[in-house]
Amino acid sequence: MSLLLRRTARARWAPLLILGLLVLVTAFLAGAGPRTLVAGYDRAARETVAGAPFGSTDLVATAQISPVAPTDERLRARFPSATAGGLAAEQRRWLGLFPPTLRRTIATADTNAATQFMGLTGAGSRELSLAFSSTAPGHVRYVSGRPPGAPEPTAHGPRFEAALPVRAAQRLGVKAGDVVTTTSQPALDVRVTGLFTPADPGSGYWAAHHRYEDAELKKLQSGQIIILATALVDPSGYRALCGRTPFRIDLTWTYTPAASRVTARDAPALVEDVHRAGEALPTVRVDAAGPALDTRFDDILDDFVHRLHTTQTLLSLSLAGLFAAALGVLLLAARLLSARLGADLAVQAARGASRAQLAGLAGGLAALVTLPAAALGLPASALLVNGPAQPVSLAAAVVSAVIAIALPAVAAGRRRRRRVRPAHRRLVAEALLVVLAVAGTYLLRRRGLTSDTWASGVDPFLSAVPALLSVAAGLLLLRVLPVPLRLAGRFLARGRSAVPFVGVARASRQDATAVLPLVVLLLAVAVIGFGSTVQTSLARTQRIATYEDVGGDARADALTMDARVVDRVRRSPGVRAAVPAQTVDGARLLSNGDVADELTAVGVDLGAYRRMMAGTGLRIPAWPRTRPGDPVPALLSPAARRKATGGGLALSTDYGRRMPVRIAGTVARFPGRAPGEGFVLVPADALARATGGSAGSVSVFVRGEHLDVAALRRNVVQPDLGDAGAGTVTTYRMTHDAFTQGELGRLVGRGFGLTGVLVACYGTLAVLVILFAGAAERGRAVSYLRTLGLSRRQARSLAFVEIAPTLLAASAAGWVLGLVLPGLLGPAIDLRPYTGGSPVTHYVPDLPQAAGLAGGLLVFAVLAVFIDAVTAARRGLGGVLRIGDT
Repeated sequence: MSLLLRRTARARWAPLLILGLLVLVTAFLAGAGPRTLVAGYDRAARETVAGAPFGSTDLVATAQISPVAPTDERLRARFPSATAGGLAAEQRRWLGLFPPTLRRTIATADTNAATQFMGLTGAGSRELSLAFSSTAPGHVRYVSGRPPGAPEPTAHGPRFEAALPVRAAQRLGVKAGDVVTTTSQPALDVRVTGLFTPADPGSGYWAAHHRYEDAELKKLQSGQIIILATALVDPSGYRALCGRTPFRIDLTWTYTPAASRVTARDAPALVEDVHRAGEALPTVRVDAAGPALDTRFDDILDDFVHRLHTTQTLLSLSLAGLFAAALGVLLLAARLLSARLGADLAVQAARGASRAQLAGLAGGLAALVTLPAAALGLPASALLVNGPAQPVSLAAAVVSAVIAIALPAVAAGRRRRRRVRPAHRRLVAEALLVVLAVAGTYLLRRRGLTSDTWASGVDPFLSAVPALLSVAAGLLLLRVLPVPLRLAGRFLARGRSAVPFVGVARASRQDATAVLPLVVLLLAVAVIGFGSTVQTSLARTQRIATYEDVGGDARADALTMDARVVDRVRRSPGVRAAVPAQTVDGARLLSNGDVADELTAVGVDLGAYRRMMAGTGLRIPAWPRTRPGDPVPALLSPAARRKATGGGLALSTDYGRRMPVRIAGTVARFPGRAPGEGFVLVPADALARATGGSAGSVSVFVRGEHLDVAALRRNVVQPDLGDAGAGTVTTYRMTHDAFTQGELGRLVGRGFGLTGVLVACYGTLAVLVILFAGAAERGRAVSYLRTLGLSRRQARSLAFVEIAPTLLAASAAGWVLGLVLPGLLGPAIDLRPYTGGSPVTHYVPDLPQAAGLAGGLLVFAVLAVFIDAVTAARRGLGGVLRIGDT
C-alpha cells in the first residue's frame, strides 16, 4: 500500500500540492487570526485603563475614627487603625476581601489619614489639617527645615510637628520653625518643622495627591477665599492624633490597578468583582461601621466591555465569512483531488480493491500533505504572530485537516455503489440550508449575537448567519441562473457567431460542481460589500456626530457673552465663517405664570448657522415666519418638551423681561448640550433683547480650513475674569479622534481590510480551481469546434463567455447581499460606542469599492482567457480527435 501511495502521489502531485498549501494557509490563519484579535483586545483594555483620568481607576476605601469626648481620648488608641502599622494591616485586610481576579490587578496601595480642617489663630481665612500618608514622604524633597518627628510634651498637651508644602506655607504666611495654633476645642499647637516640594513634579502621583503639593482654595458666597492647607505628620504624630485628641479622623486606603495586568478576558469579571468588593468591605468594622468603596474603575471597564462587544460582533461576522470562504475553497480542492484520482481508483477497483481500500488510498494520499501542512501552520502562526494561543485555533486546524482527508476518502469509498439519483437529497440539503439561514436571521434580530451575559461571548451559530445567507443565496442563484441563460441561448442561437451560444449553453448546463465556486465567489463579494458598507456608514455617522457635538470645525466657549470675544474669534487665522450662540443657564419655562421647568436658553441665528454648515450632513431646522407681536418661536429638547404642557408659555431669566414663546418643534441635540439635558432654542435677536445682549455665556461655532487653534484659545480669553476667563476651544479633529482612534477602532478597520483581502484571494482561488478543472473539457469542445471552422480568436473568447455569467451573477448577488446585510442584521450591529451614542441608521455603499470590484471582475475575465489560451496551445487537434471519435 505504501508503494502504491508513493506512485499515486508522484502522478497526482499537482492537486495534492494545491490541497496541502490550502490546508497550510488555513491552519496558519486559524492560529494567527485569534492570536491577533486577542492581543488587540488586551492592548485595548490596557489602553483604556492607562488612558483614563489619573485616579479614576483607583479603588478608594474610606472610613473614619469618630470624634469622642476629651475624657475618652485614650480609648481610641486601642483601635487597630490608630497606628501606622495598624493602617498597613487594615490595608492588607481590605485587599484580602477583594475577589482574586481583582486582587491580581492591584499594583500599588496607599494609606492616608487626616483630621478635618481647623481654623488658625490670626487671620480668619486660614485652616489647617494634620495628615499622615504612607507614600507621600517618598515623593517629596525638603527645601527648608527637616521632616516632622514625635510630638513635644507640654503642660497643656502635645505640640505636634508637621511639614508643609512650600506653596501652602507661602499662602499661610509661615516658614520652617514657626508654631501655629488652631482655633479648635481643644486647641492644638503645631510646629512647622520643614517645607517640601514634589521630588518629581511631573509624576502622576500628584494628580491624586494635590493636597500635599499646594493648599486648596475655597470661595465662599460672600466672595471670601479660604486657604485650606494640609500638613504631614510622622507615624508617632498620627498615633498621638488618635490617642490624645478627640477630633474625627478620616481614613482612606487607595488601591491602584496596573494597566498591564488588565486583560479583555478579565474585564467583565472585574466589573462584577468591584461590585462584590463594595459589598464585602462594609461588613467589617473599623470604628462604628466598615469602610465604603468608591471607584470609577467598574464604569470605565463596563464602557470598555460594551465597545469590546461591538468590536467582537463586527469581527465575528466578518471572520465567519472568511472561514466559510476558506472552507469552500478547501472543499473545492478536495473535490478536484477526487476527480483527478478517478482513473487510478477505477484501476484499483478493477483489480478487486474494496471500498475500504479505495477510501484508505484516497484518504492516505490526502493525509500525506494535509497532516504535515496543518502541523506546520499552527507553529508558524505562533512564531510570526504575537498573542496568546487560543483553543479555537487548534479546533479549526483539526477541522480543516479532517475535511481535506475525509472528503476524498468518502468519495472514493462510494465509487462502487449503485448510482442513485441525488436530486431529492440535494433538494432537502439546500432547503435545510435556506431554513437555517432564515431562522438564524430571525434569532439574530431578536437576540443579538451574544448570550445573556458578556462572559458567554459571541454565539458561533449566529455569527455564521451571514455566511449561511450567502450560501443560501448562491444555491438559489444556481437554481435560477439557468433559466435566463437558456432564454439568452435561444436568442444567441440566431446569431452568426457560435461562441456566444456555445459559451452560454455550457454555462447553463453546469452541474453541482459549480455550486462551490459560485458560493465562494458570492461569499467573498458579500463580505467585501458588507465591510465596505459598514465602514463607509460608520465613517459618515462619526463625521455627522462630530459636527453635532462640536458645532463646526471648532467651537470657542467663553464664560460671559462679550461681543469683543466674538469679533476676535471671527478674525482668527483660518476662520471662514462664525456664528455665535448666547447661552443662559437657569432660565425658567413658564406655563400660565407657573414655573414648568428650569432649563438652558440658547439664542442662535439658525439661518446663518444652516448656511455655514451646508454640506456637512447636519439637519438644522429653520425658524418659522412670525409677525410683529407674535410669541417667539422656540425649539425644545425632548426633556423640556415633556414638561411644556398647558398654554401661556413664556421664558424668563434673571437678566431681563419675560419673553412669550410658542413651540415650533423639537430638537434632539444641539452642539454643546449634553444628551438628555433640558434646553430651548430661540432666535438670537429675541434672546438678546430679553436679556440686554450681554447675559450668560457664549459659544462661537467656527468653520474654516487650517484653523490656528492656539490663536483661537488666545482670542477667547477674558483677562478681566482671571483664571475663570480662560475659555475653552473644542475642535473637530479632537472630537473625531476620540471616536475613531483607539486600539478597538484600529482593530475593526484592519480586520475588515485584511478580511476583505483574504476573501478576495479565496475567491480568486475558487475561480482558478474551477477554470483549471474545466480546462480539459473546454479544450476538447474548442478542438471539436475548430474542425467546424472556429477561429483561434473565437476560441480564446469562449472561456470568457463561459465564465462571465457566473462571475457577473455571483458578484452582483454578493454585492447586493453585502449592502443589505447591515440593515438585515438589525440590532446585532450596534455601532453607538464608536459614534458617541448616535445610531447608524443609513447604510450606504462605498462607490470606489464598487469600482474596484468591477475591475477585479475584469481581471478574472482576462485570467480566464489567458488560462484557456495556454491550455489550448498545449493541446493539438490530434491529441483530442483520436481514432474512432466522430
